[in-house]
Amino acid sequence: MPARTETLDGRTALILAAEQLFAEYGLHGASFRQISDAAKQKNGSAIQYHFGTRDRLVEAVFENRMQNINPRRLAMLEEIATAKDTQIRSLVSVLVWPLAEELRPRAEGNHYLQFLSRATREKQMVLKLAPWPLMSGWFQAIEALSGLISGLPELIIRQRLLIAADQCVSSLAMFEAEQVGQSPEFSLQVETLIDMITAALLAPVSFQGETEFKKLRAKPRA
Repeated sequence: MPARTETLDGRTALILAAEQLFAEYGLHGASFRQISDAAKQKNGSAIQYHFGTRDRLVEAVFENRMQNINPRRLAMLEEIATAKDTQIRSLVSVLVWPLAEELRPRAEGNHYLQFLSRATREKQMVLKLAPWPLMSGWFQAIEALSGLISGLPELIIRQRLLIAADQCVSSLAMFEAEQVGQSPEFSLQVETLIDMITAALLAPVSFQGETEFKKLRAKPRA
């Protein structure tokens, strides 16, 4: 961990250390001892004292960033509503940009998107651990997107939105690992990602996709 961690309170230092080590080694690949050492905490039971369980520590890492990300997302949604903007791309921006802002350089380093990518794969954390108030903007944007692409079959809408969400997080995690936030091309890469997700959501269903959908629908339900 950076030297700055020494000046932080113990709980915050543990959260930042956990964010980095979970991003590098996975949610179960980093021991409590490794996290405590990285946070420069001499008390070996500091994590149990502050968080109790590993799941609660994971949730605390999530909350530490999302308490800033969600208000940004809600503000963007309010701007869209005020402008009566019904563009799918605008809603995709609501998903992407508040997370992309986390890639800008900061003293403790940038690890949150890699942590989030790991957590989503390993624990489906967005569904299981994330407190609803901190995800309200995300779910509002997803619901609005679902309404705008309502001409497609419900199953395909659901699949496309799940893939779009995964593409958002995994691509930003890759950008973070490559330190794109420090690059002059940062904004262009984020806007390109938004373009690609938008195009995928708007793409017509192919003949092959429609064929597979019809096969699935024709199967008798168990």
